[in-house]
Amino acid sequence: MAKIPFTDTMKFDPKTTLFVTDLDGTLLTPDAVLPDGAVEAIWDLYRHGIRLTYATARTIRSASFILDGLPFPAPVALMNGVLMRDMNEERYVDSNLLSPETAARILTAVGEPFVYTLTPEGELFKAYHRLANEHMEDFLRERVDKYAKPFRRMDDFQTLLDEGQRIIYFCYLDTEEHLTPIRDAVAALRDPAGEPSTKCAFYPDHYRPGLWYLEVFAPTASKGMVIRRLREMTGAKTIVCFGDNGNDLPMFAESDYAFAAERAADAVKAAADGVIPGGMGVIEFIREHTR
Repeated sequence: MAKIPFTDTMKFDPKTTLFVTDLDGTLLTPDAVLPDGAVEAIWDLYRHGIRLTYATARTIRSASFILDGLPFPAPVALMNGVLMRDMNEERYVDSNLLSPETAARILTAVGEPFVYTLTPEGELFKAYHRLANEHMEDFLRERVDKYAKPFRRMDDFQTLLDEGQRIIYFCYLDTEEHLTPIRDAVAALRDPAGEPSTKCAFYPDHYRPGLWYLEVFAPTASKGMVIRRLREMTGAKTIVCFGDNGNDLPMFAESDYAFAAERAADAVKAAADGVIPGGMGVIEFIREHTR
């Protein structure tokens, strides 16, 4: 059945609709916090049977800090869909992990990444070998000071593997020029069947001009996969999403309706059913377009 084009008067049925929003650049303010009044407004949506959940590149530590005090009617997607977590039961309900062989090959690539590992007990840790630029220094300092994230400096990443930890994610921070050849190298990796063994998210930072992120994870992970899983998990017939950056495009493609925050990248706006204000604008849109 062809999709009904979105109009300003369209209303979504809360009983059959799930709303999914990105955080940074979409729902959050430029200070990376929820807008004033958002907690109360989201609780009001929840009390009226309107389901809203979140899909972010952030890890559980910072996402939990930012979303503290909110209701969670559906799992939250973390790290671009690498992990999905039931925030009420405090457990991961889905995962898409790099193969150990691929992770080992990435470790031999150029560049200085932050390496994310998952312990057998389900604990997430971050490690690094060297802080190669001021962006990495700022990244680590902010996450330690603001979110109390645990980071380990490693002389040899092999130690992580010897400890039985599973490497699941790589994050590089540098300029677009410096990261492009790393992106090209890891994107070219193939498994024994000749299929891609990685997926990359490559995008500019929301808060610091000139800084780019390169995130490398399993080829089965994406925000698009998140939408498919949320549809299965919740039984939602209609999914409406909100985003602003290139890593949101797979989510746009899988959702029934997609809306770009007004400060979104041009490619994201072009893929959207409409452009709306970010922050409280997301919540106001949901309130206005539900019946």
